[in-house]
Amino acid sequence: MPVGKGAWLMSSSAKRIVTGSALVGALLVLAVPATASAMTASAVARSTCTQGSNAMLTLSHDDGHVEGEIELHTGKAGQPWTVRLYSDGVREWTVTRSTSSEDGGGTLSVSRLLTHHAGVDAIKATAVNKMTGERCVVRATL
Repeated sequence: MPVGKGAWLMSSSAKRIVTGSALVGALLVLAVPATASAMTASAVARSTCTQGSNAMLTLSHDDGHVEGEIELHTGKAGQPWTVRLYSDGVREWTVTRSTSSEDGGGTLSVSRLLTHHAGVDAIKATAVNKMTGERCVVRATL
């Protein structure tokens, strides 16, 4: 086969390498946005309270804020708890709620958007049972 001016020849193995490399590159380009959007920074910390209840603090980034969610598992429905959330040592929120009778009873979940500071955010949640005096403290950083 005659080769014209400016044309070049490529072996069949070189063609497979180029084609394979182009295919892998295209797949990587398609996969990166899906992976990046699925990755969200979050942190979870657990603690046992003074009378055996369990607390869990979950943190995640949310539109320029830090979402803090505390869950209490006490086993006793209808008990009032005062929950406080602190961001870098500053109290940002206080609420009193009672444990529910749903999901086996004695659960409480509250969440709040907190101030996002430059660098690492140190979040602390405290909860006090108004009937028994039981105390929970759980800390996490994000």
